[in-house]
Amino acid sequence: MRVAFVTTSDLDAIHDDVDLPLQIIAFANAGIDLVQAAWEDETIAWDSFDLIVVRSPWNYVEKLDAFRKWLGDRRGLRTFHNPVELIDWNIDKRYLADLAQRGVPVVPTAFVYSIEEFRSAAASLGSAEIVVKPSVSAGSRLTGRFLKADRAAELLASEILANDLTVMLQPFAARIDSEGEIGTVLFDGMISHSFNKAALLAEGGQLVGGEYQEQITSVRTPDDVRVVVDAAANAATEIARERSWISTHEQLLYGRYDVVRLDDGSPALLEAELFEPCFFLPTDVDAADRVVGAVLRRLSA
Repeated sequence: MRVAFVTTSDLDAIHDDVDLPLQIIAFANAGIDLVQAAWEDETIAWDSFDLIVVRSPWNYVEKLDAFRKWLGDRRGLRTFHNPVELIDWNIDKRYLADLAQRGVPVVPTAFVYSIEEFRSAAASLGSAEIVVKPSVSAGSRLTGRFLKADRAAELLASEILANDLTVMLQPFAARIDSEGEIGTVLFDGMISHSFNKAALLAEGGQLVGGEYQEQITSVRTPDDVRVVVDAAANAATEIARERSWISTHEQLLYGRYDVVRLDDGSPALLEAELFEPCFFLPTDVDAADRVVGAVLRRLSA
């Protein structure tokens, strides 16, 4: 059995992949030939693999047009997980509106397409602080937390628009500073594990500590957070089935759902990462084996 993990030839982008060592061991123990395959490598015969798992093409934002073309060329490849069409939908965080329409509690989000819309949306937010970011982004790229009246917020929105991207505007959930956010990982529709991620954004458009650095700890999934995760996972799966991206009874191979608490304490979905998420496998001793189990079920099917 040959399985490809889609990655990138940009070593700077993947140098801190904490999942990879555990995945290599777990797949080897299961007798699976695991190949790290860069999406940019034009010599790879993608149809030669029994399964293709999109894991760490973490430079895709910098090469978005090329990556989307590469995705499009794989359209219809049934061994591709998660499916190309789902990934194309999930790249742009406007998918949050689709999930919200299905009743998923989502962090209030305005998607704006001009500075005039930005000013109006910012003025209507009740929070003193706001988060500004593009709807297509990774690693906090072009993302900042500001006081609502801070001129720098509008300047960042202008920069995002100048890059032909949609601006996302959200109230800053102040409890993130003390409680962080909770990420929950699912394999084949079943919860594997959760982790806590400390706050990344500092005031004034800066990063905590001055650089992008994730502080991750293991955590038990709180019951009310699990309700949000279940709702988001069910909604995403329903969308994939209704749009024929997966079969009627099929689950998504993997997904990660990040939840924060709003100022009133209620949990809300910040994002659903349905391609290339870090699973933070070191936070759970059995998580790498669960990845292998999900893959083996697909291979046997």
